[in-house]
Amino acid sequence: MTSSVGSRERSYVHKMEEAVKTIARDTFWIIFHWATPDKPLGETISDYKKRECVKSQANYYKPNIGDCNCRFNREQEEIMLHDPSLRKADLTLLYKLYKLFAFHVAAFNNDEWKAGDSNLESLLTSIKNIRNDIAHEDCTMNYTKFNEMANKLRELLTEALKAAKERYSRSDVELQERTKEMEDGLYEVFHQVLGKEELLSYCHNYIQGNMISDAKNDLQTSSVIINPLLFLMSNNVEVEVEKIFSTMLIGEKDENGMDIILDSSQIVSMSKFATFRPQLLLIEGEAGSGKSTLLTMITHEWLTGGDGQMKGLDKYHLILRVQCRDRHLKSLNDLMQNVLPTTYTKYRNLMLPIIKKCNNLFLVDGLDEANEHSMKTVSEILSTFKNASDTTMLFTCRPEAISNFRKIIPKEYQVNNIKLLGVREIDRINFIVNYVKIFNNTMDINKLPQIIKMTCVQEHFKLPLSLVFLAWQYTHNPKSVTGAESQTRLYFWAHKLIVQKLQERLLNKNPELAVMCGIELKRRVKECVDALCQCMLKAVIDKRVLFTEHILEHVISTCKKTGIPCQEVLSAFLTIKVIKTPLGEDHQYSTPHKGLQDYLGALHVVNTIQQHPHSTLKTIIQGAVDPHPFVVNDIIYLLLHMAGMVHHYIKPVVPSRLYKEVVQMLHEAEINSWGRVVEASEYNKEVITAITRLIPRGKVMLVKDHIKGHSDLLLHLKPTKVKVEIHGPVPDFTPLMETLTLHNITNVDLDHNYWDPQPTTTPDPFLQALMSRNGLETFRGQWHGWLTKLPSTLKTLYISVTEDEEVQTLLPAIHSLTHLCRLGVHIKPTVTPSAITTNLPDTEKGVDLNLPDLTQVEIDGVCQLVAKLQPRCKGYFWLTFYKTSLPKEGWKRLLEGLIQLKVRVNVLDIPGDQNTEDPELKKLTMEGLGGRLTR
Repeated sequence: MTSSVGSRERSYVHKMEEAVKTIARDTFWIIFHWATPDKPLGETISDYKKRECVKSQANYYKPNIGDCNCRFNREQEEIMLHDPSLRKADLTLLYKLYKLFAFHVAAFNNDEWKAGDSNLESLLTSIKNIRNDIAHEDCTMNYTKFNEMANKLRELLTEALKAAKERYSRSDVELQERTKEMEDGLYEVFHQVLGKEELLSYCHNYIQGNMISDAKNDLQTSSVIINPLLFLMSNNVEVEVEKIFSTMLIGEKDENGMDIILDSSQIVSMSKFATFRPQLLLIEGEAGSGKSTLLTMITHEWLTGGDGQMKGLDKYHLILRVQCRDRHLKSLNDLMQNVLPTTYTKYRNLMLPIIKKCNNLFLVDGLDEANEHSMKTVSEILSTFKNASDTTMLFTCRPEAISNFRKIIPKEYQVNNIKLLGVREIDRINFIVNYVKIFNNTMDINKLPQIIKMTCVQEHFKLPLSLVFLAWQYTHNPKSVTGAESQTRLYFWAHKLIVQKLQERLLNKNPELAVMCGIELKRRVKECVDALCQCMLKAVIDKRVLFTEHILEHVISTCKKTGIPCQEVLSAFLTIKVIKTPLGEDHQYSTPHKGLQDYLGALHVVNTIQQHPHSTLKTIIQGAVDPHPFVVNDIIYLLLHMAGMVHHYIKPVVPSRLYKEVVQMLHEAEINSWGRVVEASEYNKEVITAITRLIPRGKVMLVKDHIKGHSDLLLHLKPTKVKVEIHGPVPDFTPLMETLTLHNITNVDLDHNYWDPQPTTTPDPFLQALMSRNGLETFRGQWHGWLTKLPSTLKTLYISVTEDEEVQTLLPAIHSLTHLCRLGVHIKPTVTPSAITTNLPDTEKGVDLNLPDLTQVEIDGVCQLVAKLQPRCKGYFWLTFYKTSLPKEGWKRLLEGLIQLKVRVNVLDIPGDQNTEDPELKKLTMEGLGGRLTR
């Protein structure tokens, strides 16, 4: 072992010797030739020093240099004579030649040549000193010293090239090439001397610590600043993300299908390391729901130490963020180079093995914006880390792209589904006030809360982007905020103000346009913007968010024709990212928000209808992509904007057929909420009428989202069957009562109330009216003590109770239901067995019992509770212990207690992270209870 360590330490010295003799020497050679531009490679130093330009500039001919400083030994003289190009010159000779013959250098004995400074002379001296230290080093060197010296050499060579580039006016491209050659050379030398496996074996912890530190420095430079509305601003307003981030509500389905409502600070802590599987959180949200800002906030919090606003970040060693819209991202290797450039340069092929042993958090932004290359990278990441149990991945996506992505997720991942539900109502006014201050910090905001309070209750104002648009609209025109802004109207104002600011910039920057008639300038700008809208329609259909100059050719040619500067038009609506490639710079244009792209595409359709009033929507949209057919599901958001804008843009009268066409296409796209369409149309009667013709009797579904839109729709429908499905708390049902009483309510699913019942003493008017009417066939929700009966028409009932008194009134009510086929009861373990006066009835399709949050103290009482409620003939179909965490001994005691009281179950369901695979527990369940253990 001692011999092995000694050999390894000697190899460190050899590695540094090779690096200095080859790579550092090559860098000196490059800098010397940059500094002697008049010396051809074939000319000897002896001939070169005779040139007049050298005599006038070089230190060699300056007084007080000293004769000894101009002397060369015999070996150096031979090299200079027989190798005019100096390819064989070592670092010491090149250093001396640079001091004597280079142009634009400090005097030979000037203090600038002393090591330790950032000027070129000092940097070269520092590099030469490393060479001297190595030459006189002992025959061994430990890894810590080697690592320090290697990093110092790399940094000095990099800085020397930069300084030489500036001094001798070399190009950025040449600097990039020379730096890459140097870094690649160092990597090759180091790799040959000490292999990857040896480094990982002996130095893993040390390398990992340094790599994480370097990675944080890389991320720090680009990850904590956002530009919230660059395309709206005439100047670049950069904002630190934590100053504007607002906590959002998120929803997650648990193992029983319940919607859990949390705030976004808990999103990372949802990952469960105890499962010994990599975690994948699928975060879905509409355009403008804050998906990218959320990931930026997570990155910022991690960089500043973790566990600030975002919980659970302190467990991660490393964060890697993937922008799916980036077309230059072709592999995992590209990702590491692009996101962590300095770190990758140092660690190269060591990075991936080290990263796989870290606790990693991957942030993958915009799956719905992925291109062929970035999707390949995502697949590679999923495959590479599928067995890395300490890795968590957060993927953001629009809802419509989720199902396709699921197909490529390896089975090794534990997948959680999360939905961004938006900014809470109580936080929305503060959110808007913060942005108004950013846009105009001198504006009076005293009246802002009163003006905006009635606006923010609308459904689309849960989206952060809608709130930002409203703040921008208020900043520029407070009187235009009416309290009835639809999402389309917000984009209308944004578009109007963007064009207005574009015209102002053109007048201020271009004297030739300033003398033009205002009407003529507006006409030309409109022509250019119309061309861009046409491009946007095609992009929506093609599912593209990135644009090359070739794709934007129509916009560019229109700008040239009208004399409007093209860059001004493009930068008004698009973000422009400059990416350096081996072939030079590439300009990557993209839409800052997909919602804006949908709106502009819809605007082109409306403009075309104005010009060709007899054209159909399908004809116009198809014309943008001929000869390829379009998929109507890909343009749902565009059609929603169409529903909201036609009566604003098309004058004097909108043809009725146009409303019907919009609604019909949304129907073909299988829109999941007609209430949303009604709200998007600003409750337009023509739209509502068109919708009512497409709804068959018995098919109306009223959900929590867009309740106002559904309510207006119900008012225009003939009496029909209505299904109500609510998966979260709704503040007040009262406004719906008059509408609902016009119809026969057959199904009510108050999922949130069932899984999370809350004690209440106040009668609920909706529930009272519901329970007093026949016709209800399915109900899921909470029982209240002030209720006395259930509708006799019930066939399916899932009901929750929290107190003894509620159980005592519920059981007789259940036994009165003669048509009941399926029964589920959610009961708190705190209910006492003595409150049970009768068992649950047997039903045709079985009885389910759920007892949540069970503790070890409650086990004996719960066993009695389960036994007393057990249906006499069939026992339980499902017996579930939701949100319960017990050790194995606790589960064993529970099973033994149930067996002793002769409880029978078909399925015993316990939480997913518990002991479901334990052979003893499975045997007890099968032999003692007659069922199977599952999760």
